[in-house]
Amino acid sequence: MTTPATLQGWAPGRHGARQYPKDLTLRVDVVVLGAGAGGIATATALAEKGVKVALLEEGRHWRPSEFSQDVPRTFRHLYRDRGARSMRGNTVTPLPGGRGVGGSTLINSAICFRCPDPVLAQWRDDHGVSSVTAARMAALQDRVWETLHVTTQSLEIQRLNNIVFRDGAEKLGMKGSFLPRSAPGCVGCGVCQLGCPTGGKSSADRTFLVEGLATGNLGVYAGIRVDAAESSSGRITAVTGRILHPDTQAEVGSVRVEADHVVVSMGPIQTPYFLLANGLADATHCGQHLVVHPAVGALARMPFEVRPWHGVTQGYYVDAYDEGFLLQTYTVTPDQYFAILPTAVGTETMRWMKDLRYLASAGPLVHDEDSAGQVQVTPLGPDIFYHLGDGDRQRLIKGLRRTGEVFFAAGAEAFLPAITGGAIVRDPSKIEAVLPDTLQAHELITYASHPMGTARMAGRSEDGVVDPWGRVWGWDNLHVADASLFPTSLGVNPQVTTMALGLMVGGHLASA
Repeated sequence: MTTPATLQGWAPGRHGARQYPKDLTLRVDVVVLGAGAGGIATATALAEKGVKVALLEEGRHWRPSEFSQDVPRTFRHLYRDRGARSMRGNTVTPLPGGRGVGGSTLINSAICFRCPDPVLAQWRDDHGVSSVTAARMAALQDRVWETLHVTTQSLEIQRLNNIVFRDGAEKLGMKGSFLPRSAPGCVGCGVCQLGCPTGGKSSADRTFLVEGLATGNLGVYAGIRVDAAESSSGRITAVTGRILHPDTQAEVGSVRVEADHVVVSMGPIQTPYFLLANGLADATHCGQHLVVHPAVGALARMPFEVRPWHGVTQGYYVDAYDEGFLLQTYTVTPDQYFAILPTAVGTETMRWMKDLRYLASAGPLVHDEDSAGQVQVTPLGPDIFYHLGDGDRQRLIKGLRRTGEVFFAAGAEAFLPAITGGAIVRDPSKIEAVLPDTLQAHELITYASHPMGTARMAGRSEDGVVDPWGRVWGWDNLHVADASLFPTSLGVNPQVTTMALGLMVGGHLASA
């Protein structure tokens, strides 16, 4: 790094909008924009090397006791765009994302996978990302695993929604397992997506951020929306934005932060939007190559009470990675079960909702091998386009069929895949007839998680947005550190890989 900045206005610890002057001015060594999995890991790696860091986050700080099962309140405060963010294309697909200190780790299901070795090899061999050596990534992911206290929950905590699917998979001889999760204190209350009210989940704000704050070199400034950058002679000199009221999100002041280095960790939608809107990268690759993990849910009516709201939210999976998908159990809030029921609104749907305690739920999560997406800048914010590829469409259908087979093997009386047209399967021999290969993208009630790839790493400037260490091509002191970096989809839940790359970018920047 260059000579440390002369600090002004900066202080270690947690800060919120109610503490700030109307016009907040800071000067630090490094400013990190976004306090999600990547941003927090990056800031911690820098702070551990003695670098003075300001970590800026649009959302607010949260304590477990402040989370509630009030869904509208949760969407308003913990989800970007109040939970309404979607992708348009050959189907409309919801794409939720977290907002707050902790980012999407506040609302995810805590699932932990290491980056698959073939994916890392592809990044090195096909994209020139020399930094992600097997040894380096193993060490980084080991640290993430240890810091998050990754474990699997007992049967008592898993409860029936996960156990039912396990039993069906085992009867069919499928390869499956209870999911490793960063939730060592999980009690099975089933509301991960609303924020963990017990503190049992090791979200980034309760793990890596605590380690970073302990150094005395990290200041976390919540309630700040950064929207502009100032530059001179190939370097970013400052970022500017607005202070947001923690309850209303109204703009209540301004902020300007000068720093020797800037790290953008706003997530794979906001990061390319910020770079493009400020002319820090062009659209040749920035905002392009959006990949996600498309998914379709399914319900099964069991002859006994499942009570899906009890137990680990996502606790079991069937490993069909070699076929391009995983099957994962899930539970959601009653309003979301209502939304995916493939029945006509009215008496029939309400009858199914009345029997919600008998329903189990699971579905396929697809690798994203031939779909294509992009993020574009508009005056109203990011425009997200995504075309579900034909191969991924077929993999979703195959995964739905497999899900139905598992449920019937577990004793299901009926299977309800989330497709349009009111499909209810009561005979396992009819699964393929209800889920033919000809089902089109718009007939699948899709959902997506884990956006990736919109500021991808590459060994050459003509092939990507950043170099193998996260530095934006063409800039001396601008880096990216979030899942935007991924050159391809992972095919597995990405939080461990995102944190590992954040540690790598922060450690390299501190030592450079």
